[in-house]
Amino acid sequence: MAIADERAARERKQKIFVAVGGVVLLLLLAIQLPKLLGGSGTSEATETTATSPDTVGAEPVPGIGARPVSVVLVDTDRPLPAARGKLTSFTVFSRKDPFVQQVKPQLPPTSLTAGAAGTKDGGGEKPKTDSTGFTVGTPVASVTVISVNGARQALLPGAAFPSSNPVFVLIAEQPKAKTVTIGIAGGVYENGAKGTKLKVGKPLVLVNTTTGASYRLVLVAVGDGSAAAARAADQSSGKPPAATP
Repeated sequence: MAIADERAARERKQKIFVAVGGVVLLLLLAIQLPKLLGGSGTSEATETTATSPDTVGAEPVPGIGARPVSVVLVDTDRPLPAARGKLTSFTVFSRKDPFVQQVKPQLPPTSLTAGAAGTKDGGGEKPKTDSTGFTVGTPVASVTVISVNGARQALLPGAAFPSSNPVFVLIAEQPKAKTVTIGIAGGVYENGAKGTKLKVGKPLVLVNTTTGASYRLVLVAVGDGSAAAARAADQSSGKPPAATP
């Protein structure tokens, strides 16, 4: 019996809660529903009411004239004086094609134009040129110049070099071929040859197999044989030979 009474009391409380909640919900709907449904109409009516007096007031009242208002216009035709340091006017540079040459080279007057003008005046004469001609050839050295390890020495055929340690000897000169023939002073090469050719501009490196010393020979100039001929003439005439430079 106690359990049945508790269940009945709980159901009664639930029914009371549902009934009270339903009443509260109905009251809220009754208050808020007119505002939700009639809100736009109220705002439109308010706007219409607010704008109506303005429209009526804008109509002119008969019998009342408007007062003329005097307006003073400023004369803007006169340019105001520019202050110091202010820009008064400016110009725009003309456009140019960057790929077209703007500077035209001036050609010097030719001699033909001057001659024609002189002939027309009657007093022009052709300038005379000197008919004496001359030729300039490649200068030929009178003696042979050989550089040994950077030190140059002037030589005649039969002279030994270098002066510090005469190991080589100049055998012959070939000025047309721009070569000379050199040999070992008092000996021969390892292959048995008595001489080897040295050409202008082509260095030659020789190594002494006994001492291991190396010599870099460069032919600087080839003598034309005139110095050797003059020396032979002096020797035949009994004159002392000229000093080799």
